[in-house]
Amino acid sequence: MRTRIAIALFAAALCVAAKAQDDVDARTDNDVPPDDIAAPADAPQYRVKPCCDLCPRAADRSAYNTSKYFTDNAIIVQGQKGWLFRTDLDLTQHIEISDASLEGMKRLVDALHKVGTELVLVYQPPRGLMDADKLTDAERRNYDFATAKQSYIAAMARLRTTGAIVPPYEKLVNEGKGYDYYFRRDHHWTPSGSERTAQIVAETVKSLPVYAKVPRKEFKTHVNGVISKPGSIQKIAQQICGGSYSMQFLPSYATEPVGGGGAAESLLGDDNGATPEIVLVGTSNSDDRGGYNFGGYLEQYLSADILNVAITGGSFEGSLLHYLPTDAFQKHPPKIMIWEMPYQDFPGTAVSPHRIFRQAVALVGNGCGGKATMIDRKVDLHAGNNEVLFNGGGHIEPVQGRTHLVDLQFSDPGYKELHATLWYMNGMRERLQLRFKQYVDNKGRFAFELRNDRPDYAQATFMGATVDLDNEPAKPLSVTAKLCTNEVVQAVNGSSVAPSPAVFAPVESPAPAPKAPAAPAKLPPPPTLHYGPPAKPAPSAPAKSAPARKSAPKPAAPKPKPKSAAPAKSSSAKATAPRKPVTRFDDRAPLTDNKNTINQSPDWDVSHH
Repeated sequence: MRTRIAIALFAAALCVAAKAQDDVDARTDNDVPPDDIAAPADAPQYRVKPCCDLCPRAADRSAYNTSKYFTDNAIIVQGQKGWLFRTDLDLTQHIEISDASLEGMKRLVDALHKVGTELVLVYQPPRGLMDADKLTDAERRNYDFATAKQSYIAAMARLRTTGAIVPPYEKLVNEGKGYDYYFRRDHHWTPSGSERTAQIVAETVKSLPVYAKVPRKEFKTHVNGVISKPGSIQKIAQQICGGSYSMQFLPSYATEPVGGGGAAESLLGDDNGATPEIVLVGTSNSDDRGGYNFGGYLEQYLSADILNVAITGGSFEGSLLHYLPTDAFQKHPPKIMIWEMPYQDFPGTAVSPHRIFRQAVALVGNGCGGKATMIDRKVDLHAGNNEVLFNGGGHIEPVQGRTHLVDLQFSDPGYKELHATLWYMNGMRERLQLRFKQYVDNKGRFAFELRNDRPDYAQATFMGATVDLDNEPAKPLSVTAKLCTNEVVQAVNGSSVAPSPAVFAPVESPAPAPKAPAAPAKLPPPPTLHYGPPAKPAPSAPAKSAPARKSAPKPAAPKPKPKSAAPAKSSSAKATAPRKPVTRFDDRAPLTDNKNTINQSPDWDVSHH
């Protein structure tokens, strides 16, 4: 008790100091000391001036071209009382959520419903909406608050079309609040913003029928220390302009069960005690180590245990992909999953969402774990292209993107970056790049669906996969590669036929709906691929191979025939003789971007950041 009182007094003292710093920040150079403060005649005189105004260079977009992180946080502008805002993220007036993102979210929601889990999204509003009163008059004139608010409401309406539960967070914008939702120079919410959001989430969750099945427990919240926030935005400003800013201090909080008792924070996979029926996944905003206490406030206002698996530095999907394959989820799926995400982290039109959801949907059913596999191989890996899966050898399995998945388990549990190429019988291929951040423990495993976001991929027959290594592993490295049926997806669909694409709400309402994008150009029929001995190629410019990749030595090619001898393109090409059976990729002509293959389209590359 004495320790808690001491912490509370210390936090109160720091808050008083922070308030004094705010008063200093708000003064101008015309401020003078009050007349009633006497000073010796010979004492030095000082004037208090505002600190750390942004330099002109901060308004130059080229100053942010030093890294992707800087580019994503451009352009920083000055606010009132020491606040900083980012024009691209904080002051956006149009929030884009692509149909591809919504389709992926819908598939995840359907998969979670199959195992009895309801998904609730915490879609944080932009800083400009929540703290617009901290903008300068000039920036306020450039920021259309009404348009930005309507765009945020429309974005939430579109998310609801996926079947996910999205509470009415516009209430946060509507209220005449007397607190700061975000920190002055940081992208995280304050404990006050965290608490108010938790109240809105709790109001919605309590109205769900499934909440009646959640065991109740009373919780209380208390001050447990101090948050000293240097600020992610101010760090960028300091690197561009120099100088320094003061730290911002706020009390941190913790929540405990009334009357004592253990909290819900157990190690994943620990079967001791009752498993909470509500799980929180998310970013550093939800991680208890940040001191914002979002999980604790959810416990208090929901009167229920929360299993908090949020990860700092894991991006918005990292903790989800970490949690789904654990025993905690596989043996006891929660009744309610709360997924916290900053609005700017949800994949929009500029980011491919398929890379995220193809992993999440596969992991709901634990990939190929515990399932019958159609292909199962263990391969020692070396520099270059390593064939790990092959659908052939005298028998071709009916494997298509719409219903099957790949599960790769590397012998090194710290293996976090995958470079692979997936091949299809119709000549198409996908270069797949998946990467987990350092704070996400994937245990060396990558489970993902075959590509199914386009009909040509969803209907194509899978032929094989290679794992590509730039360099020889520092120590022996192997991978166990499996291919199996995605049973969760088949159970959701009720058949092997993929569901029709969902129809989503307009991007913004009541504003006119955006013009529908033009239908994608129809791909030409895939060229005939040569299997067996290398084919005699038609004359063409030599293909440039990637400098970092090593491949098996190519057999000497025979002299090319004249161009007139090249096979003519006609509808009768389908009537050619049957292809010879394939046993290994090495036995066929290399697939390169020349006339013998389909050219790689940029949107076929999938990269996980």
